[in-house]
Amino acid sequence: MTIKKVYLLVLCFFGSMVLTSAQQTKMINVGDHSLEMIQAGTGTYTVIFESGFGTDYKVWGNVAAEVMNSNQVMLYSRAGTGKSEANPKPQTLETAVQNLSTLIEQARLKPPFILVGHSYGAFIIRLYAAQHPDKVKGLVFVDPAHEKMMQELKKADYAKAVKDIELQNSFMPDKFKQENEAMNRIFDKAALPDYGKLPQIPAVVLTSVQKRPSPELFLHEPKGVEVWRALHSELFGQFTSGAHIITANSGHNIHREEPELVINAISQVVQAATKEKALQEHEAKMMALEGQFVQAAAYLKQLKEPKAEEVVFDGLKSSGFGERTINTIAYQYLNNPATMPVALLIFKYNTQAYAASANAFDSYGEALLKQGRLKQAEEQFNKAIELATSANDASTLKNSKSNLEKIKQLKKSKRLQG
Repeated sequence: MTIKKVYLLVLCFFGSMVLTSAQQTKMINVGDHSLEMIQAGTGTYTVIFESGFGTDYKVWGNVAAEVMNSNQVMLYSRAGTGKSEANPKPQTLETAVQNLSTLIEQARLKPPFILVGHSYGAFIIRLYAAQHPDKVKGLVFVDPAHEKMMQELKKADYAKAVKDIELQNSFMPDKFKQENEAMNRIFDKAALPDYGKLPQIPAVVLTSVQKRPSPELFLHEPKGVEVWRALHSELFGQFTSGAHIITANSGHNIHREEPELVINAISQVVQAATKEKALQEHEAKMMALEGQFVQAAAYLKQLKEPKAEEVVFDGLKSSGFGERTINTIAYQYLNNPATMPVALLIFKYNTQAYAASANAFDSYGEALLKQGRLKQAEEQFNKAIELATSANDASTLKNSKSNLEKIKQLKKSKRLQG
């Protein structure tokens, strides 16, 4: 492999855009220079792509063309790449993060965001996510750079690690030297600027461990690859949800060589973020309901059952929960003697909201039976049997008949005791 090819590996200059011609780039002013960007697609999430060192937005073409079918996407070229203007100020990691933040504001992009970063771009999405934890709901790291990379490579083989740095520096174009020096300072410190902790959100880390027959860089030798993989494991260890995916079938540019891996990773993160959002919404609704149930319990103590029923019914209707969820909540309250009276109102709501459900009446009957209100329970079981018979619901039919038999035995026992 020639030194020129090594340089191409370091800078990752690849690719063409395969988005349709309908999507046109725009120049967005971010203060004292403008950046080239492109938006496309529709969906709840906006997937923002951050390219590796020295590359423009076009490297994401094969990935973005698929992702935009179910999500909004935003791609852009950092200052000095593609058609983006050079930054008149020193181009550091901090300015890159600020540029991204300003670009998002100027383009009026609406969260939630899923951030995808390759190589050096991983630094940028990490800092943006730490700075805006409320906006970012998922992260995808594509063979990400790590601040401890040179530190760990030097531990493995100091001379070879230094040679890697010298090789990169010697073939760096003038327009990227400033940013390259900023990156080297990060490697020297083995630390990123302190923007706070990353949010606990779904994350996928993609790692290349491809073997190279004649590696020119120590980073690509077996020891270097081992360091790379370990640092990626450390990065992924910061998250409690997601996946660390290893590939030996592509090199550093996974998004170019195996775009399907990146597409699937984004899909996985979007699905996980959607589930987390649904869970958070469920918990918020439950908190609101619990407050209303406390209020209903207070009314019941004051013997104001109609008022208590109104509060419970209004709360359940507003929650949007379905029959099964409400039934589960009711049984949870039924198992606690202190909340059993409220449970009866929850079961009762289900029989009115889902008047064709045999299970709703059977469950309400069981709650009444547990309270010893046999006559009312019997009425509910008979209604459940009627509905279950019409619906060919064998399970509920069997359960209601069994409960009626229990009531019969209880009545018999009471007569004998009397």
